Amino acid sequence: MGKYNANTGLSEVWYSVLQSESGSAVTLSDIDMIDYLKEMSFEVGEELTRGYGSNKTAEVAKSGGEPTLNLTFHKLPVSVQEKILGLTKHATNQKVYGMVGSKKIVYVALAFARTMEDGSKEWFGFAKGVFTKPNKEGQTKENDVEFGQDEIEGQFMERYIDGFDEKEAVIMTYDEAGETDGRDTVFESIFGKPYPGIIDEPVVPTVPEA
Repeated sequence: MGKYNANTGLSEVWYSVLQSESGSAVTLSDIDMIDYLKEMSFEVGEELTRGYGSNKTAEVAKSGGEPTLNLTFHKLPVSVQEKILGLTKHATNQKVYGMVGSKKIVYVALAFARTMEDGSKEWFGFAKGVFTKPNKEGQTKENDVEFGQDEIEGQFMERYIDGFDEKEAVIMTYDEAGETDGRDTVFESIFGKPYPGIIDEPVVPTVPEA
């Protein structure tokens, strides 16, 4: 029998930008991590179509879907938005970005994990997709502090990835607590590079008061 541990969390969103693609040969940027993922929803998009005859179902066909991924972050840094959303920089002030004028398409490979209470992880790898720019919301500050959030939606497609004879859009694996072989294979297949390890924020040294 399989295990029935429920998902209790999300962690480790990793991404890389596809720089070139020719058949099965793909060049990607360095893998980077986005922290503080709050929510995710993933739709495969498959549909079943029935063929009828003699007042009953003769056969059932499955149509290939277009996988859709929604990710909600506590905050999506502007530096990450520039890379994966195709923001354009101002000619003289590198802190200013154009959001709407640019129709640049940026293809992104992505992987993340769902975590279980017993320490096991379910990893998902997305081969090639495009994210749309997030809507921006805000409200005035009241007595209670309410944090905002950034949500992005991506449409993903198939490409040739290592380990599969046919093109794949999404792959997944399940690692028991302490295991990493499934995760490592997902990274090699999706990014063509090994799992880089958790990237910690740099520690800012404190200056003692005089």
